[in-house]
Order: sequence, then structure tokens, then C-alpha cells
Amino acid sequence: MPTVSTVIPVYNDADTLPRAIDSVLNQSHQIKEIIIVDDCSTDSPEKVVNQYDDDRITFISHETNRGGGAARNTGIEAASSEFIAFLDADDEWKSTKIEKQLTELQSRSDEWVAVHCRVENDRSALNDIGDKLATVVGARDADPATEGDSVIINEILRMNWHMSTSSLLVKRETVETVDGFDERFQRHQDWEFLIRVVKHGKLAFVDEPLVIKHGTGRPSAAVHEDAKRLFLNKFDEEIAALESDGEEITHRHELHLARLYLEDGEFGTGFEKAEISTPTDVLSVAWSLSLGVHSKVRSVLS
Repeated sequence: MPTVSTVIPVYNDADTLPRAIDSVLNQSHQIKEIIIVDDCSTDSPEKVVNQYDDDRITFISHETNRGGGAARNTGIEAASSEFIAFLDADDEWKSTKIEKQLTELQSRSDEWVAVHCRVENDRSALNDIGDKLATVVGARDADPATEGDSVIINEILRMNWHMSTSSLLVKRETVETVDGFDERFQRHQDWEFLIRVVKHGKLAFVDEPLVIKHGTGRPSAAVHEDAKRLFLNKFDEEIAALESDGEEITHRHELHLARLYLEDGEFGTGFEKAEISTPTDVLSVAWSLSLGVHSKVRSVLS
């Protein structure tokens, strides 16, 4: 029976950590080890972990805050199983998640090195409306590719990819071959990591929502901007190849950044960065502006 290690990075998630741990312990395929890495939290997640009497659980603490990528890499280094699965401390798995993913991978040849699944989002109605609007106006493909190698890279670069790290199960040897996560990235960690994974093998897909992702906010647009610059620079050759075929990859990312600033209520910066060239751009910017205004009004009234 294949062995699986689960890596859970934690940063001030003591309130949601029990839900994540319980979802791993309740898997129909028994997990060999659960490695929880505390990235210098201030809410004492070790007290949560100490409530569990299970030898499969290992708790590791960082002495300084090093970021999600570093926390996952610490977990990877401690893992000893054939497969590694990642779970954010504010998300949870459905009970058959690992079983169904292993079954899918075992039905394929050795070139398939990782598998993901659909994600059920527990978030506000506004976020759902925004996703549907993006599909209606053509800003996002309603039916993106979900399996393969190079086609997955293209979907990620197009920003047409919304896999959660919590949905990913990868062969340990592949994780080690790609040298884990790039610790420089505070955002887009999953995109960057997965691009390198599928350069070494193919990604499979279980067409079923086996992960529940809970909406707990996001970092500021400024944090996204730093990560986006790194991302665009790291994959500049792949982006150039797509743009030579007429795709506006850089424009998509720059517009996304402008929209994040608008949603944060930083309207001056958002409009300064927004390069609008199509009716679709107008609609997407207008939607982000409305979200930013809504957030500002709520903060004033609260």
C-alpha cells in the first residue's frame, strides 16, 4: 500500500488547525505521517497539536517567520513516504481525497508524477459572482485543461489555473528532484512549484471536489506585486513563446495586479497600473473597483 506524508504549514492558524488535522486523520487511506510546521506563529499552535495522542503527528517550529514555501520545504525534508500531500491549515480534505488520488495515479504510467482534484470554495457570494463574470466576459476560459504537462504550464501562465496547493499529491522523488518550493515567493508559490513539477512529469486529475477551501482573506496587492515580478522574470522564456503566438500574458498579469490594488481600495495605484485595451478589461476593472468601493464603505460604517 503506498505511503503518504501530509505537510501542513501553519502561521497563526490555531483556530482552524484542528479542522485540518481531523480531515487528515479521517482519510479512508491511512496517512503514514502528518508533519505540521509552525512558521513562528503567535497563537500557540503547539497547544492544539498537543491535544492529539497520535504518533503519526510531528510538530516542527521555525524560530523566525520564513514564509509558506520555507515551511513546506521543512515538512518535505522531514517526510519519509512515497507520496507527499500538502494541506493549508485553513483548508480541509474530504475523507476519500487521498484514496481517490492514489487510485488515479496508480492507473497510469510512471510518467504521471502528480495528481490534483477539484476544490469546493467556502467563500462569499461576491467572489462566486466575480468568477462567473470572468467566464462570461471571456477573461477566463470556462473549461481549462486539467491534465498533462506543457498544456498545464500554458494554463498557469495565462492565469487560467486555480488549483489549490491543498489539492496536490506528488511523488516524493519528483518533489526532491525539483528541490521543493522556491522560498522567495510569498504568492504564486503553487503556480511556480507546479510548473517545475510538470516539467518533470505529467499531472493527473480527479474530477471531483475533494478539498474544501475556506476563504480567509489574502495578502496585500503590494505582496502580490513582488511575487508577480519574480514569477514573470523566472518564466520569461515560456511567456515570450506564448506572446510570440499573439497571447497577452504580461498584460493579463499586469491587469490582475491593477485589479488587486483596486480591490484593496488603493484606487490611485490601481488606475495607474491598469492598461485597458478591450471591453473585457473594462468590465473586469469595473468589477474590482466596485469591490474596493464596497470594502471602503463597509470599513467606514463598521
